[in-house]
Amino acid sequence: MFPVLAQDAQVRFEDVTAVMGLDGTGSWVDIDNDGWVDLAPRWRNVEGTRFVATDAGGGGEYWADLDNDGHMDFFGYAGGSVSFGEADGSHSGFQLPERPHGVSDGGVLLDFDNDGLVDVWWAGYENWPVAGAYPDGLYWNQGSRRFALPEVAPGPARPTRGVTACDFDNDHDVDVYGSNYRLQPNQLWINDGDGSFTESAGAYGALGGGGHSIGSAWGDIDNDGLFDIFAGNFAHPGQPQSRFLRNLGPENGYRFEDRGPCGVRYQESYASPALGDYDNDGDLDLFFTTVYGGDQVVLYRNDGDWRFTEVTGEAGLGDIRETYHGSWGDYDNDGDLDLTTKGRLYRSSGATGHWLKVRLVGNARRDLPEPGAVNRAAIGAQVRIQLGTRTLTRQVESATGRGNMNEQTLHFGLGSRLDPVDLKITWPDGFLQLVDGVEVDQMLTVGYRMKAPVLRSITAKPFGFRFDTEPNRTYSIEGSEDLKAWEVLEQFKSTKRSHQFSDPGQEKFQQQYYRAKVVE
Repeated sequence: MFPVLAQDAQVRFEDVTAVMGLDGTGSWVDIDNDGWVDLAPRWRNVEGTRFVATDAGGGGEYWADLDNDGHMDFFGYAGGSVSFGEADGSHSGFQLPERPHGVSDGGVLLDFDNDGLVDVWWAGYENWPVAGAYPDGLYWNQGSRRFALPEVAPGPARPTRGVTACDFDNDHDVDVYGSNYRLQPNQLWINDGDGSFTESAGAYGALGGGGHSIGSAWGDIDNDGLFDIFAGNFAHPGQPQSRFLRNLGPENGYRFEDRGPCGVRYQESYASPALGDYDNDGDLDLFFTTVYGGDQVVLYRNDGDWRFTEVTGEAGLGDIRETYHGSWGDYDNDGDLDLTTKGRLYRSSGATGHWLKVRLVGNARRDLPEPGAVNRAAIGAQVRIQLGTRTLTRQVESATGRGNMNEQTLHFGLGSRLDPVDLKITWPDGFLQLVDGVEVDQMLTVGYRMKAPVLRSITAKPFGFRFDTEPNRTYSIEGSEDLKAWEVLEQFKSTKRSHQFSDPGQEKFQQQYYRAKVVE
């Protein structure tokens, strides 16, 4: 049984905004790739000791390496600005073309077609009371710093605010969840794998209550290896409140079970949620902002079994009001999550559990579509750690709640775990990479590469796959039905940059795992 922290482990947050030299905050982004997360675009982190202002202008809510040049770029939803980071620290950009809506209140960055280039989902909102809901637009990253609008989201337009993305059904393409206002049901856009999306929130039980939803968040709430949803609802008295939606897994078609508020008390003006393990016990906890002066932001501790306990006051976060801003990051690299909210930085202390931080780096190196490549920022990648009966699961994402972004270096609280752990990394294209025997209490960088054993799960015939190779290297391809017993299926010396494998015994299987390893 995985041990958890004692309930009397007291974690407190201290406002260090002024002490750290800040006048405002920003998005958690390691803008200069030095291993210390910054508050972009303006504030640079000096090894966790202070922040210094730069002359960077502008800025957006959502960040990724859009052109795979090693410099972080951003998207701002208000005006549809896309700006590219340059080697000298400056940014240059443009407005997205063919705007499908008049007003936007959200969006998300994602690689919807797994071509190694991060695309833009730009949500439509409303112009109340002049105009009703506007449609969402999906912008395809064509490379060479060009975007095209191949699709306006089909179906009825709804007033969307926050947007988040996740491959919750493990089919190796990313899906999109839109939080809708005006007592409209939320939308779950299922990626059909051919560049199109189908709205399926009703079929999957993911409507979110039909409230005034401002923001939602993906996370594995119950540590079963599946991504659940917290749907946040602004709610006037008597209206649908916020709720947790539990992912029921493949045996139930990845549909969701509505678990209700799970202990989150009623406040009228809830806005933007952010999930993070603030006390390092292995469970994702909830920070939730409010926007009315009579309400206050809240912090809820996840006590397991879908039970949440409010710890706002004892954690030192009482009396913070009227903000959409809330996100998690570890600015001092001490292994516990710090918090930004209402333009201020709160440093965490008191978490006694062990931890691990994982920074993922994709293999894409070109500003051109390249099927099978993984974007440099690894947006959409997932990491799992098995601890006894529990599977801790995190993903690299560009957006949470409404207009917020958690640090993209993944954080795992490990409780009293002292022994090394094994990582199971699922890259956006479906490849599984195992990294075994990782020591705890460190930050680890892992790149997408074939030198480590790489696995792929195949669930539909024909059983086969293509993977990148290096000339003059010998590879072994092995197959397994249970990830325990492995059989060598093919061994070859590569003369090209890729190899297509087809399993000659595929008629025997309903599902098969494969791994390719470098032999010499």
